[in-house]
Amino acid sequence: MKNFIKNSLLFSLPFLAGIIVLFVLPQDKYFAYHFIRGECDNKADWMYHRIFEDSRSVDVVFSGASHTGSAIMDQLISEELSLKAGQKIEAVNYGYCRGGRDIQYVMLKDLFEQKHPRILVIDVAEDEPKKSHPVFPYLAECKDLFGSFVLFNQRYFTAIWKGITVRFESLRNKITGGNPVTSENQYRDFGYRPSSHLVDEAAIKENAATWHRRLSSPRPQILRNIEMNYSLHYLQKIARLAQENQCTLLFVYLPESGSNLKEPLLESYYEILAPVIILPESIIHERTNWKDATHFNDSGARAASRFVVPFLEDALKQIP
Repeated sequence: MKNFIKNSLLFSLPFLAGIIVLFVLPQDKYFAYHFIRGECDNKADWMYHRIFEDSRSVDVVFSGASHTGSAIMDQLISEELSLKAGQKIEAVNYGYCRGGRDIQYVMLKDLFEQKHPRILVIDVAEDEPKKSHPVFPYLAECKDLFGSFVLFNQRYFTAIWKGITVRFESLRNKITGGNPVTSENQYRDFGYRPSSHLVDEAAIKENAATWHRRLSSPRPQILRNIEMNYSLHYLQKIARLAQENQCTLLFVYLPESGSNLKEPLLESYYEILAPVIILPESIIHERTNWKDATHFNDSGARAASRFVVPFLEDALKQIP
């Protein structure tokens, strides 16, 4: 038995050593951002370009899930803020598909290291996402990857495995001299995802029914506290990141079409960290503003973007 254990350990040592080497080597940011294919229209590719290669500044950044990607016309906001300020103001839509505060945190870390945003606007939905974003381990640095062991992160060990995978592929790419992650994108100037599609009435009604069932059977508070812990942990880290970089933090509430919640369930918590911008019901209840039951189309995005401009203008005026 002792020999078996000894031989097993000796057999395992090279693999363990290899894994340690993978995590000791510096992360290849270019490879990591371009390794993600078929995800969110390859927006991570564009985000890398906007952070590391595009020489333009980033004055106002919007971060969040696909709600942000479909609701914030960063070109329109840039133009209106520049006109009002009498100087060039660059706004960027950094919304990335699917909820997960951890992916927003690691992306914003890279952004703050390269640019110096003056305002950060985080989207909030009716409720916080409960799980880690599946793309988080591909972009997370080692300390952030291993540091994601937070109650209640159901995807921790999956994330570690994905972290090993992307680092192995990056090292293999360097050794073989291949370049399978070269971008084929023609980079656009802004991150908004346009759509002229119009949702049908049935989808709106189905979304409303789903929210009615959900709100009629609330989960016990103790269970909610456990479920929310991971997301709120990273939300606090994002708030500290903004504070450490002298960046004004704001929230914008982007609900679904059928929830009928005038404010997010955790509004009192968000207000501790930063003000919350609430869109008027006239925008939310206008069916022609929706491309599906959860995302705005061009009409809705235009209305939402114009609504937030005065809040951004006021915040810029208060920055020394």
